Amino acid sequence: MNLSTSARRVLTVVLAALTLGGALLLSPASPAAAAAGTGTDKLALTWIEDGQQLRVDGYAYRPRAMVTVRLGSEPIQQARSDENGRVRVTVPQSLIAAGQSGASIVVAGRSASGSSRVLISAVPPRAAVRGPVDVLPWSIGGVAILGLALGALHRRRSRGRARRAPLAFVAAPVGYHCRHAA
Repeated sequence: MNLSTSARRVLTVVLAALTLGGALLLSPASPAAAAAGTGTDKLALTWIEDGQQLRVDGYAYRPRAMVTVRLGSEPIQQARSDENGRVRVTVPQSLIAAGQSGASIVVAGRSASGSSRVLISAVPPRAAVRGPVDVLPWSIGGVAILGLALGALHRRRSRGRARRAPLAFVAAPVGYHCRHAA
């Protein structure tokens, strides 16, 4: 099978677009995150390392003070806040009640003014596996590119046939030659 240069170019572009789409589909999903509050007055929970660990970030605590992180009523660990009053703790999945979303994470300590500060949030769901909805935009894009490529190929072939046909049949309207034959 001998392909023309333009058909090879179209095929190369289609294959490159499909390869790029496949590579994007295989990239990891972004982790789910939950945040409560605004500004620096919040508790942020984020799944990291493909859902293997949960990062807990609490803000507005007393600088360099001890803070307790609990899962419901079970203490997970104690941590010390940094000089800005931020607490960052990484909790392994095995400690997060078998990774169940909705379990309460409680971070308790002292605020900068010395009063008790408790932030509560729920464990966010992990990023789900890919489904048909994730593939839909790329499949529509692939079909559109394939349609454009096939349209361009058809147009190029029809122009080639028109150039090879005798000029009289191309230039004259249909039925003209039968009635006005010389």
